[in-house]
Amino acid sequence: MKVYITYGTADFLKTIAKKHPGENMVLMQGDENAILIHETNGETVFQAPHSYESIDSVGEIKNPGYAVLNNIAVTQEGRPLFENRFKNRAGKVENEPGFKAIRVLRPLEGDTYVILTLWEEEKAFQNWQQSNSYQEAHKKRGTSAGIDTTSIFSRPSYVTAYYAID
Repeated sequence: MKVYITYGTADFLKTIAKKHPGENMVLMQGDENAILIHETNGETVFQAPHSYESIDSVGEIKNPGYAVLNNIAVTQEGRPLFENRFKNRAGKVENEPGFKAIRVLRPLEGDTYVILTLWEEEKAFQNWQQSNSYQEAHKKRGTSAGIDTTSIFSRPSYVTAYYAID
């Protein structure tokens, strides 16, 4: 499955989605911009998207919801280790109240992976961050067994958040 993301104003992106009602697209609004996510087995209708291959997928990306995108730049040499970590993840997030979907997205160009999680609401995401399963999923972070202590990252990661809108 491929995932394509394009950025712009909500009004502009809404016109793209309306032109393609048969496509699986979700419009999301953030603090500074909006994104349109197109998930498909075919080609995208976007002119210049950020393009990804989904290497792990649970649930459906659909409205309504609160999306968190963890953007992680990984070196070419670090890709196998990084992907192995996510392909063998604990899978605890799927059991959290309010969880809707996750996508682990490999970039088709560039070095930035995206870990996209979709929640019923922002509070559900915040509750997960405070949960035992979050601690379990991230227990190796900062230890010699964690991948965050190796040099596989090209630069610091960053998080963006969006509300899915109609």
